[in-house]
Amino acid sequence: MVMMLALAVLAALPGMSAAAPRVEKVENGGLLFADNQAGISGVDCGYSLPIGRRTLWVFGDVFLLHPTDPAKPYVGGVSNCGLLTGRGPGTAPLAGYTVLTDPATGLARPLLPNRPDEDNRVRFWLFGAHHDDGAHRLYQFYARIRTHGPGPFDFAAEGHGLARASTVNPEALTLERIPAAGSDLWWPATGPLYGAAVARQGEMLYVYGVDDRAPGKPGVVARVPAASIADRSAYRYRGADGAWQADPSAAAAVEGLGGFSELTVAYNDYLGGWLAVHSVGIDQKVRLCLAPQPWGPFKTLAEIGAPHRAFEKAFCYAGKEHPEMREQGGKVIYITYVDGQRYWLQLLKVTLAR
Repeated sequence: MVMMLALAVLAALPGMSAAAPRVEKVENGGLLFADNQAGISGVDCGYSLPIGRRTLWVFGDVFLLHPTDPAKPYVGGVSNCGLLTGRGPGTAPLAGYTVLTDPATGLARPLLPNRPDEDNRVRFWLFGAHHDDGAHRLYQFYARIRTHGPGPFDFAAEGHGLARASTVNPEALTLERIPAAGSDLWWPATGPLYGAAVARQGEMLYVYGVDDRAPGKPGVVARVPAASIADRSAYRYRGADGAWQADPSAAAAVEGLGGFSELTVAYNDYLGGWLAVHSVGIDQKVRLCLAPQPWGPFKTLAEIGAPHRAFEKAFCYAGKEHPEMREQGGKVIYITYVDGQRYWLQLLKVTLAR
């Protein structure tokens, strides 16, 4: 039974009128995919994307237990994995999910594997993506991470890149990195990192990123024709004057968008604008922002609670929406986040009003 978490938001845009868009209700949808038979005992990230008649969910830093031993001993981990669900609104399509596994072990397998020269200190976290329905091809942005200790924050991003895979046979989906200028990393960590989210408007894709080097971690945005997503030279970056320029260093902060590592941006018919959803740092909040255009300006619609397990100290992160699950034209949306203690996707059903 769905338990109501809150009847009102924690915060709303100052001066917002009663007729302005707002959050009416937040309900607890429970933990997702914890009953899997593929050994997965914890995940984060948790992006989703329709690919044809199904939806692909991707995860990062996956802990694995023995899938058949009753004692469930820990057997290791992979830096990413995925599963397939049905496609459609609400939670019903999630019930019959299929984890993409290694047939030899029955364990969840990485969709973007390490090469022989990359040890397990090198991780690949899967972020925003685009699916070419006509070509049956997935384009997946990823972060290359290097760990330097055992703690949850003992890592550094080396950069972001793009990979692709055929989706003709989704169960066999395996990502292949696309090099640019002789490197897997399209955007090294010396500058803004793109690929945290992808939004589509007509034939144009908007690829969101963040500048970790600047105070407040401002959001940035690039655009590229959908047909040219695999061509690094086709990307244009929005500057302070509103012009789209070829130089990534010319990118300016997107007004009202920042402070995230992961997010989603998608047009919401009910709200009549572009809805961005992301965690507020590692606080117990998820922020909803609305903009008239994919490039902003974004204004905070609400911040809703993303509580961790009672009586435990934990941090909450990886907040994002799953637009394919929307109901009533976007009046009802579904958001997930991760509690660092439980280390599973927590689902929230959010009802909007205007």
